Amino acid sequence: VVYDDDGSVRRDKRMGAGDVIELNYDHLLVTVGTASRSSIVPGAKEHCFNLKTSQDSKRLRTAIGEALEFAARPDVQEFYYPDENSRMRAREERRRRLRIAVVGGGPTGVELSGELCDFFAQVCRFPDGAYQRLREDVEVILVHGGSELLPSMDRELRGRALNALEDQGVRVCLNTRLKEVGQDYVVIGEKGSDEVRTIPLAITIWAAGNAPVPFVRELLSQLPPCAAGSGGRINVDRWCRPPMHSADTFGSVLVMGDVACFEAQSKYEESPSALPQTAQVAGQQGSFVARMLNRGYDMQTTPPTLPELSADQAFSVLRLWLVFRGLDEAPGFNFLSLGLLAYVGQEEALNQVMVGDVPLFNYSGKIAFVLWRSVYLAKQASSRNQALIAFDWLRTEAFGRDITRL
Repeated sequence: VVYDDDGSVRRDKRMGAGDVIELNYDHLLVTVGTASRSSIVPGAKEHCFNLKTSQDSKRLRTAIGEALEFAARPDVQEFYYPDENSRMRAREERRRRLRIAVVGGGPTGVELSGELCDFFAQVCRFPDGAYQRLREDVEVILVHGGSELLPSMDRELRGRALNALEDQGVRVCLNTRLKEVGQDYVVIGEKGSDEVRTIPLAITIWAAGNAPVPFVRELLSQLPPCAAGSGGRINVDRWCRPPMHSADTFGSVLVMGDVACFEAQSKYEESPSALPQTAQVAGQQGSFVARMLNRGYDMQTTPPTLPELSADQAFSVLRLWLVFRGLDEAPGFNFLSLGLLAYVGQEEALNQVMVGDVPLFNYSGKIAFVLWRSVYLAKQASSRNQALIAFDWLRTEAFGRDITRL
């Protein structure tokens, strides 16, 4: 969105944008999520692939397909050249085109590395893989600035994640900073050292950090200064309401998910901290806000209460049921952590099951993989999606992955 000098919104119709319209609202629900924070590394914003939108996944899929096709060309095969130096250069170029770097050792980076290993193992397997001659040339590199992968999980599972990825051939670089990203290389350096290494490769994927989207910055500019939270997020109270300039507009904006800075305190913590930017938090906040709006709470009061109605309007089954349960005042949001899941490849996963602050058990391996897939299916929004995903899994297991390039 581009603003003119008078504050009006100007859109470039050459880019397919329609006219700007103004909409009146009773409640504005802000769930815009975050963007990739790749601008902190020189060249990363221009050359890294992201994993935020469906368009990002399409671009990454196309790039991986192109990398396989380029590596299968005869001009990067040893038999194409008569002399040894040319053969060596062809071999190095082929391996460069099949070298992929994943930046970030959190759940996204670990799961992506495991999925890439599964993909290459299938399309390069003998004897039916489409690229079986390239199976020795594929390399996945995971670059992580911390000392352990998956820092939010228990130490036992962190070690299991590292072992699982290394067993599949992933080169894991811990305590390593990404210094620069180019079109066909990355520059990395170990923490505390001035030495750097340049790694030639074909694809770099950013999974290392989040930044606010432009809409959040625009919204914060119209809110009081106290609304600015850590990491560019928006501070909210227990009912997901940000501070406003006037009491008349208070409660008209509700912020949820990754963009909300909601502070909560565990019984094991001395001071409150912001809830993590995970789908589990966003899903629970979305259900909480939907319940408040469906029940008709007055969002301008603290705590939100059921509004006073006339005698004929007050007789409502829902209202009577809420009053009977003591919910004439809306309770604040409480996040209930149910644990963490992560896939590490080769049909193995890591499960850290807990209820709130109480850990129950940890699983890793095939049993954890079954639980991971069960939760994945159960969280789908419709039974149609569940059926389509289950069918896609069965089709992949029976006939292999679809590597058609459109």
